[in-house]
Amino acid sequence: MNKNTKIFLGVILLVAVIIGVVYINQRSDSLSTRPFKIGVIAPLTGDFGAVGENIVKGIKTAQSVYEAKTVKKLSIIVENDGGEAAKGLGAFRKLADTDQVDGLINTFTTTMDAIYEPAKKLGYPVMMEAFQANNVADDYVFQMTLGNDNVWDRYAKYVSEASYDQSKVVIVHSIDAAQASFAKAFTAEYKKSVTNITASSDKNGLRTDAAKIAALKPTMIVFFLTPENGAILTKELLPLLNKSTQLVYDIQLYTGLSYYQAQLGGDLSKINGAINLMFEGDSNSPEYKEFINAFKKLYPNEEPGFLADHGYDTLIAYMKTYDKDNSKWISNLKLFDEKGASGEVKFDKNGIRIADLVVKKVVDGRLQNFTRLPI
Repeated sequence: MNKNTKIFLGVILLVAVIIGVVYINQRSDSLSTRPFKIGVIAPLTGDFGAVGENIVKGIKTAQSVYEAKTVKKLSIIVENDGGEAAKGLGAFRKLADTDQVDGLINTFTTTMDAIYEPAKKLGYPVMMEAFQANNVADDYVFQMTLGNDNVWDRYAKYVSEASYDQSKVVIVHSIDAAQASFAKAFTAEYKKSVTNITASSDKNGLRTDAAKIAALKPTMIVFFLTPENGAILTKELLPLLNKSTQLVYDIQLYTGLSYYQAQLGGDLSKINGAINLMFEGDSNSPEYKEFINAFKKLYPNEEPGFLADHGYDTLIAYMKTYDKDNSKWISNLKLFDEKGASGEVKFDKNGIRIADLVVKKVVDGRLQNFTRLPI
């Protein structure tokens, strides 16, 4: 190889290196020159459609606050999975492959199961609004609502120590993965004799379920049901039960409040004395006030619905911890611990939020805070 050839090849190599450096710098700086794209998969139709809409509104409220404070632009791309895994996987493919989003927020349980493996290949952390029934691990997923750990053990302990007649306890749950998992965790920690019943997924079959449960003459019934089915089963059960039967609900009595009100005649008076579990922050905190003020600017004729504040905190935490190095972004989220609109945002070793839990009781037809459960 002669001297001129070596010089020529050296020049080509130098140019290639320069082009590569320029490309990398342009790619690194791209987030400052174009909107940061975040994909959101949420059920905007179906049983959880209202909750999905609430979460999206919370995310968009956070977008307005973030952009105002940082002068950086975000692009929120929303896809509807209807609460169905197949649709959720399709939504994920569009967001990841076509839209090439820089981050992802998922809502529904079954969609998370469907996208868990392909989303892992994206490298960046994924925020999860609802419950992970499977794949809970020290990984790339960060769940913003309660899980099984530090939740159902606390609720089961509270219920078992309460002064209810617990001589004949029935635990009824939906076939859905999340509710079945909740019931299993509660049963394991309750440590007393129970009868477990899986409710029909067919709404017409709930009347038969009600007769089956009532025939057991329960002194207490614990519900882990999707909102509409829980409301229908409650209505079918009430004429068949002893009035002293204690009704114990998971979070769905609150999340599906409109369904229960519709089935029970406008309010909850027919189930006065019933209790349910809930997670919520302090509405008097400065973080919540910032959220509500920003929400009212975007939606002046609305009040934020269930999980809107969680959607808000999700985006805020996601962007506060952002690093172009995905591994650092994940590490930052693992260490994140700040007050938010929905309370303290802090994750356990598996990326599940450690929730402040409240037991609510139905008094005069309305849910009222009854006690907070110690962590």
